Amino acid sequence: MRNDHVIISKEEMIELTGHHYKSKQCEALYRAGIFFIKRPDGHPKTTWGHFMNPVKYINRGQHKSTTKEPNFEAI
Repeated sequence: MRNDHVIISKEEMIELTGHHYKSKQCEALYRAGIFFIKRPDGHPKTTWGHFMNPVKYINRGQHKSTTKEPNFEAI
């Protein structure tokens, strides 16, 4: 099992995104909703934690509260 704070290596990034070009890697991560930063050399940098838990899925499954407020007009 991977540590969530471990940075994904350049070789692993190629394998995960299917792209050798750093611009294509960034596009793939962006489309997948995975948080990353772009290094000064243009390569994307992210952790296994961000890869395994994409930002676009963070709020899924959270519903609005079903708690009803009292009818204040009835008072």
